[in-house]
Order: sequence, then C-alpha cells, then structure tokens
Amino acid sequence: MTGLIEYLLANPIFLLPLLLLAATMLYAVLKKLLKLAAIVVIAGVLYSVLIEYFGVGI
Repeated sequence: MTGLIEYLLANPIFLLPLLLLAATMLYAVLKKLLKLAAIVVIAGVLYSVLIEYFGVGI
C-alpha cells in the first residue's frame, strides 16, 4: 500500500484522475444527502400543516 502511495505521489499524472474521481463521487453523495434532507424537511412541514389543519395538534 505504501508503495502505491509513493508511486502516485511520484507520478502526479496518475494521481490527478484519481483525485477527480474521488471528488466527483463525494459531490454525488453530498448532492443526494442534501436532496434527501430537503425532502425530509418538506415532508415534516407538510405533516405539521396537515396536523394543524385538522386540529389534532402536536
């Protein structure tokens, strides 16, 4: 493992695509998490409005 890291650090031409791939994957995961968080917040607000509308209360 150490040899692979040393090889990549010695040859940045191979390191750049790996870093770009890792950044792209991290961006995709964060984008999905933010989308999921937005859906949860919207669902929570709609649930609260629905409960208040029917008068059950929280």
